[in-house]
Amino acid sequence: MGRRLRVDGQAQGAQSEIIFSLVDNYVWASWPRTDASVRLGTYESVTAMMSDFLSQSALAERLSKRDGIGSP
Repeated sequence: MGRRLRVDGQAQGAQSEIIFSLVDNYVWASWPRTDASVRLGTYESVTAMMSDFLSQSALAERLSKRDGIGSP
């Protein structure tokens, strides 16, 4: 049996929930009320990709605030 982590999409409500599961060192993504799931990759590769994504998102947010992008 693997570990499960539910990530709720706050911006779009309950329809955007994703459930991440770890089974035999592979990360899977699935959605509530569906039988479908997608294998994302090994734990190591997925956590590295997620970390990179979060770093890039944080950088983009800092740059947009600095440059006034998105301000009225």
